[in-house]
Amino acid sequence: MERSERKAIRAGGGVDRSVVVVAGVRFGHDPFPVIAGPCAIESEEQILKVAEAVAEAGGAVLRGNAFKPGSSPYDFRGLGDDALIMLERAGREVGLPTVSQVLEPSDVEAAAERVDMLEIHSGSMQNFELLKVAGRSGKPVLLRRAASATVDEWLWAAEYVLAEGNPDVVMVERGIRTFGGGTADTLDISSIPEVKELSHLPVIVDPSHAAGGAAKVGPLALAAQGVGADGVVLEVHPDPEHAKSNPSQLSIEEWAALMFRLGVNRMRAHIDLVDREIVRLLAKRQEMSLEIGRVKGERGLPIFAPERERELMEVIRKEAELCGIRPDHVEALFHLVLAESRSVQEVRRD
Repeated sequence: MERSERKAIRAGGGVDRSVVVVAGVRFGHDPFPVIAGPCAIESEEQILKVAEAVAEAGGAVLRGNAFKPGSSPYDFRGLGDDALIMLERAGREVGLPTVSQVLEPSDVEAAAERVDMLEIHSGSMQNFELLKVAGRSGKPVLLRRAASATVDEWLWAAEYVLAEGNPDVVMVERGIRTFGGGTADTLDISSIPEVKELSHLPVIVDPSHAAGGAAKVGPLALAAQGVGADGVVLEVHPDPEHAKSNPSQLSIEEWAALMFRLGVNRMRAHIDLVDREIVRLLAKRQEMSLEIGRVKGERGLPIFAPERERELMEVIRKEAELCGIRPDHVEALFHLVLAESRSVQEVRRD
C-alpha cells in the first residue's frame, strides 16, 4: 500500500478539510453526528437495548467496547470476540454502523471483520505498532487523545495512521490530566478550535470521562457543539449504577433528553442538508436537460414543447398534493426550473 502524502498537520493552510465516511455517516460534513453506546458490552440484551435507544433518538454510530483496559487487574476487561459479534448483530438490527476499541495489534484483524470503525484508546495513543496496524486495516480510525498528551503529540499519533495510506482519522478530545480534584480529567475544550486550525482532520468530543458524573455530560456536550466540534461520543447504559465500567454513563432517559437539547441546531443543519441536496438534484436535472436539448437540435426539433410541459405540470401538482405541499407553490417553482432549462438549452444550441 502506498504511503499517504497527506499530513495530519495542515500544510500552510492550503489543505481542504477531510471528510471521514463511516458507512454513510460523514464526519466533518454531516451536522454534528453522535456516536453512542455502552462503555463496555456486557451482554447481548444490554447492547440490543442500547442500540434501539440510540437509533430511535437519532444517533449516527453505535459504539460498544469488546476489549477494555483497566487500571486494576480486577476491573472488567470486556467480553472480547463474543462482544464484537454482539455489536455487529445489534448494529445490523437497528441499521447503524459500529465502532469498537482495539487495545493491541492482535485485536485489529478480528475487530475489522466485524465493525465499521476502529477506536484507539487514550492509553494506546502512542502504541505506534497498534497505530500502524490500524492504519493498514482499511477501516476509519477514531483516535483518542491521551490524558497527558499535547496537541502536537496527538497529531503525530494521527500521522502514524495516515502514513500507512489511511486518510480516515477522526480525532477525539476526551479530557487531559490537570490539577483539578473533582474529576479524573479535565475537558480541554480549547483544543477543538486549535486542532481545527492546525489540522484538516475532523475533531469530536467525548465528555463522559471528564464530566465526573452524568449530570455534567450534557453541558459539556453542548459546549462541544458551541465551539465547532464535528460531533460527540456519548456513553449510554440501561442501568448505569450497576454498569461494569464507568458509572458516569447516561441512562437511556438521560440520553434521549440530551439528544433533544442538541436537536435544535441538528434540525437546522438537517434542513441545510436537504437544501443542498435540492441544489444537487437541480444540477443533475439541468445536465439531463442539456442532453435532451442536444438531441432535439440534431433532429431539428423546437426547444419549447408546450404540451409536454402541461403534462409535466399535471404530474407535479398531483405529486405535491400527495406529499401535502401546496400545488400552486410547487408549480410556480417548476415554471422557473423549466424556464431556466430552456434558456440553458438555447445558449448551448447557439
